[in-house]
Amino acid sequence: MPLPITQSELENLVQYTIQEVLKRVSTDYPDTIKAGFSMPLDYENITLPVVFEKYRVEESTGLAIPAPEDRMGYRPDDANAYLEWGKYDHDELCEVLKKYSVFGTDLSILDFGCSTGRILRHFNSEKKSLRWKLYGCDIQARVIEWIRQHLPNYFNVLTCSTIPHLPYADNTFDFIYGFSVFTHIKYQWDAWLMELRRVMKHGGIMMQTVHTENAWEYYASSNKEEWIRNAHTPRVYEYPKMDVDYLLHGDMAVSQVFWKKETTKKYWERYFEVLEIRDPPKHSFQDWVIVRK
Repeated sequence: MPLPITQSELENLVQYTIQEVLKRVSTDYPDTIKAGFSMPLDYENITLPVVFEKYRVEESTGLAIPAPEDRMGYRPDDANAYLEWGKYDHDELCEVLKKYSVFGTDLSILDFGCSTGRILRHFNSEKKSLRWKLYGCDIQARVIEWIRQHLPNYFNVLTCSTIPHLPYADNTFDFIYGFSVFTHIKYQWDAWLMELRRVMKHGGIMMQTVHTENAWEYYASSNKEEWIRNAHTPRVYEYPKMDVDYLLHGDMAVSQVFWKKETTKKYWERYFEVLEIRDPPKHSFQDWVIVRK
């Protein structure tokens, strides 16, 4: 029979267990949990308005351009290249919509992981000429705050979280796209697909980029780069070819996710009609998964 435990010993055991759990939580996920599973403006008790570095305005549109530190790694060295890259992705997305007969007037679109509007800004022309409604969300509060301070109010943006929930009504969007988002969703990626499906209109189109064999081989061939070694497990860059159906690396805060192309199609078909999986376009090593609800 187990030895009897006194009330004092039980209380000590409960307290110890709670402390160990809190220690693990504070070690593994200290910031995102405190901030409601998002990345806030800061982690201070008192938050004051962000003062962003001033930068120039794009002459053709009159829209502000983010300063290098607010381009989130997309060509901080060259503002023109930053704009050209975003415009290229915008144009490719429009071609997808035209191919699947979605392009037209009065569309509602969502940039899922919009950053400081690298791509969303280029839909300003469709907003003006075709009455498109532009939405964006991101888990990083700083990038959303940049858009609030610098772009017109019709860029409808908000801070979301890593929990699979979006504060939009069912059947809201004709088109959803995301760059470098599902490449970093290790947990509940299937619930995120279902949530995105919920807010899409019937017949709507979605494009999300993913790491497949193409990205794996890119990282493996570039394994001397410090940023690759810092961001990825050696399991990726020590194998020249992807030898597993998928690899999910990291934790809730920082993760890298790889799926074989055929596995992506097989798994995503449970939730959408998979129209195509394109090889990476210019500037990228991520495949484009294009689906329809």
